[in-house]
Amino acid sequence: MPRHKTKIRRKTHTSRPNHILALAPFTYASRSIACERHPLRNEDSILVNEPTGLVAVFDGVGGSAAGEIASQTAARASYQAWTRYLNLHQKGQKVHSFLKQCDVQELCDLLQHLIREADERVRTEGARRAGTDDLATTVAMATFCQQPESKNHMMVYAHVGDSRIYLLRENEPLKRLTNDDGLLAKLVENQIIVTEDALRIDQAMRVGQLSDTEFSYFRLRGGITQALGGPLPPTVHTNQIPVYPGDRILLCTDGIHDNLVDEEIEHIIRVSPRTSTARILVEQSLQRSRQERNMTVRAKPDDMSAIFLTYHF
Repeated sequence: MPRHKTKIRRKTHTSRPNHILALAPFTYASRSIACERHPLRNEDSILVNEPTGLVAVFDGVGGSAAGEIASQTAARASYQAWTRYLNLHQKGQKVHSFLKQCDVQELCDLLQHLIREADERVRTEGARRAGTDDLATTVAMATFCQQPESKNHMMVYAHVGDSRIYLLRENEPLKRLTNDDGLLAKLVENQIIVTEDALRIDQAMRVGQLSDTEFSYFRLRGGITQALGGPLPPTVHTNQIPVYPGDRILLCTDGIHDNLVDEEIEHIIRVSPRTSTARILVEQSLQRSRQERNMTVRAKPDDMSAIFLTYHF
């Protein structure tokens, strides 16, 4: 799935004065590039609304203009639905801000609503723009709510497809917060393989690490079982986790995690300057995608997108 950002980000970055943005609890960095096979068309889109803490990556499915339209339509619909919600719940505020003292279940429901609205818009508006109903996109989305009488925040997140969200804490290993809607998960669900084998297959670097059957699973692991705009309304996965000062959060499309294994992602996140991490992840993924197949089975030309957040100390 190829990628480039809709510049929804431009609209949201500047919606607050600089001195207010400086008080935001997170530092943001993002980067998205199109696949080298079609450098002028990126089927990824990203949404970064710094003042309110809504972030999302969308990965259009298909390899044609329809994928680009699907991801752009979903990103725009999500942002518009989010803005309507804030207009209702932050009346009187000149500028929208991070949510405070919210009900976590209500916030999970809100992200489900945003994604379902995006799904509907891909099916209708996106299909009209593309001239086909054969278009779809994945999504990984997160937002935050400040906890009562605390500086800490709760992160609520949602996803459909195989775009991922990772969390890295000091003195803890990288944690993948989302489970892909893909072949490996379906094999685990059907008890054909176990979870540990699915992870090992997903993280393989060379053919010799896998049996012939496992390698066939590896090659097909990018096949997703649901997406926005697909033939059936998607099941939106939601969850929440408290985040603390020093935590680092990554949202990325499969152009990143198909090329890099989790260990490499963790190393980059841990050692890179926080404002450069998204760029470095994309650059390292691009380098891997250019490697010969006899060096690694992970090399995969693709659009590549990453949003990286660091919670201030």
